[in-house]
Amino acid sequence: MSARPPHLLLVDDEPVILQILRAVFAGEAVRLSACADGATAAALIESDPVDLLITDKNLPDISGIELMRRLKQRDPLAEAILITGYASVDTAVDALALGAFDYLRKPLDDVFDVRRKAWRALERLRMARENRQLLADLQRKNAELEAALAETRALQSELIQSEKLAGIGTLAAGIAHEVSSPLFGVLGLAEAILEEDELPVVRSHAREIVEYSENIRHIVQELTSYARASDVDDEEQTADVALALDDAQRLLARTAALAGVELRLQVEPGLRARIRGTELQQVLLNLIKNAAEAVIEHRPEGERWVAVEAWSEGGLALLRVHDNGPGIAPARLRQVFDPFFTTKPPGRGTGLGLNVVYRIVTRNSGQVDVDSPPGEGARFRVRLPRA
Repeated sequence: MSARPPHLLLVDDEPVILQILRAVFAGEAVRLSACADGATAAALIESDPVDLLITDKNLPDISGIELMRRLKQRDPLAEAILITGYASVDTAVDALALGAFDYLRKPLDDVFDVRRKAWRALERLRMARENRQLLADLQRKNAELEAALAETRALQSELIQSEKLAGIGTLAAGIAHEVSSPLFGVLGLAEAILEEDELPVVRSHAREIVEYSENIRHIVQELTSYARASDVDDEEQTADVALALDDAQRLLARTAALAGVELRLQVEPGLRARIRGTELQQVLLNLIKNAAEAVIEHRPEGERWVAVEAWSEGGLALLRVHDNGPGIAPARLRQVFDPFFTTKPPGRGTGLGLNVVYRIVTRNSGQVDVDSPPGEGARFRVRLPRA
């Protein structure tokens, strides 16, 4: 209840009872209204909010039960106490079923009992209104949290897509080289066709042009698939692990990322995970690329390898990317998934690759962690729900 004094409405067609009720609440911190008929009481209920109604059940026009109904329609939390000259159980049950706080019997043997019940009713009303306000505040804060969560998810998607597009810059050199070769072939054959009169030779050149063009189309499709946003509605939300790994491997093979590095693959046939294929491809590409760069930088000579294993265990699809690089210092193990954390020189990395891996995996109800035993390189483990 607010700071204003509670408004009590007293209704009884017997002047003596009404006078007694007035006397009971004289000097109390309440605002009193009193009337002897139901019509006047009903008008007061409509015009001036009532907190507690104390009314006779039998009035000459509108009954006390009907007044309770109108009060509850106006304010469902408002309280009511019914006064009746008939001590029947049915009367009490009817009153309580309509939401009455309590009932009193005539004659009023203990007038102070009226005051005690009235203050208990007002206390219940105060608590109910406080609870309603708390619930409204909670709902408002929940709405604010949901809006903030939606914004966070949108920002995460943008971050993942930005890192993916940044990675395209690394792929661009290899892609440009692979596209330029068949393009020169197409150009040369097209020029030859212009000067060729023999139909069989023209057809032969045309078939070669088609083959070159198919090769270019395949390269462009790979790049487009990788660059595409991962929240496309109609994209299947389960991924073939072997296929995603093959796509990531082909993209990396077009760059110098795997130059001189042996890629060892061991994948359980038919393994599928509950994650979009493009997202799993990005996770694998980032982990393999990160491991290969560490091996190349710190092992200029000798054997250099990155191993990728994938298998099922219970309801999980498990992936492990292991390299024979220098490993990760214990003090840095907890930082590797932090955004913008990188051990590479300036200009050599954004520091977002592993953070994007973490966000993609956790967004798909998975887990990712890393350990690095001394002399055994780094081992990244990904757990995803199995499809």
